[in-house]
Amino acid sequence: MRLQLNDYEIAYESSEGVGPCVIFCPGFNSTMQGNKARKLKAFCLDKGVPFVRFDYSGHGESGGDFADGCISTWLADTLSVIDRVAKNDVILVGSSMGGWLCLLAALKRPERVRGLLLIACAADMTQHYEKRLDGVSQKMDEHNRPHYCVSNDYDDQQPYFIYQNLIDDGALHCLLNGPIDLDIPVNLIHGAQDEVVEWQRSAQIMNLLTSQKVRLLTVKSGDHRLSTQGDLNLICALLLDLLAS
Repeated sequence: MRLQLNDYEIAYESSEGVGPCVIFCPGFNSTMQGNKARKLKAFCLDKGVPFVRFDYSGHGESGGDFADGCISTWLADTLSVIDRVAKNDVILVGSSMGGWLCLLAALKRPERVRGLLLIACAADMTQHYEKRLDGVSQKMDEHNRPHYCVSNDYDDQQPYFIYQNLIDDGALHCLLNGPIDLDIPVNLIHGAQDEVVEWQRSAQIMNLLTSQKVRLLTVKSGDHRLSTQGDLNLICALLLDLLAS
C-alpha cells in the first residue's frame, strides 16, 4: 500500500485487529522487510492485534531521495503513518534509529502513543558520528551534496552513506541533554555486545524518561541486530507486556 505525502509516497503494509495498533519503525538504512518486522507481524497476527510496518522515504519501497532524508524527514514519515494509517491509539516499536524516532514521535503525539518498545535505541546517533567518521574523507555526490562513506557489517554489507544534511539536522532533535517528558510504559532492550550503539545509551534513556513505568532488559550475548530467534522471542515478550498494560 502507498501513502501519498507532498513529494513522494511511503510504502507500508497493515493488518487489522483489536486494540492498540503496533507500528514498527526500522533502523537507519533498513526496511520493513527485516527479521524483526516480519517476526512482529507474525506475532501481531497471532494475537489479533493491528500492525503496521513501513519504509521511510529513500528506503526500501518508498519514494524520495535517500540523500535528502534526515531525522526531520523520517519523523514526518512516522507521524504521517500514526495520523493517517493507524485507526487506533498506537504502540511504537523502534529499532536503532527507529527507537529515536519513536521517542520523538511520542513527544509529538502524546494523545495517540500508549507505549514504546525501543530496541538498541540509537537516540542522538548523529552526535556520535564525529568519532566514527574520524579519518574518513568527506566526498561530494553527483549533486554536490557532501557525505561520508563508511563500512557496513550488516545486511548486504553495502557501505553506508552519511550525508552532512543528516548530521546537521540531527542536532535539532537531540534528547539526551535533559528529561524526556513521557508518562507512558517504555520497554527497552539492548545487547551488551553491541558495537554500534553501546548499551549504556539505553540506560541513559531510562534514567532521563520521566515515566516511572520503564524497564531495561540487557541481553548478555546480544549484538546490535538482536535478530536471533531468542532475541526475537524476548522482543515479542516485551511487546506482549506493553499490550497487557
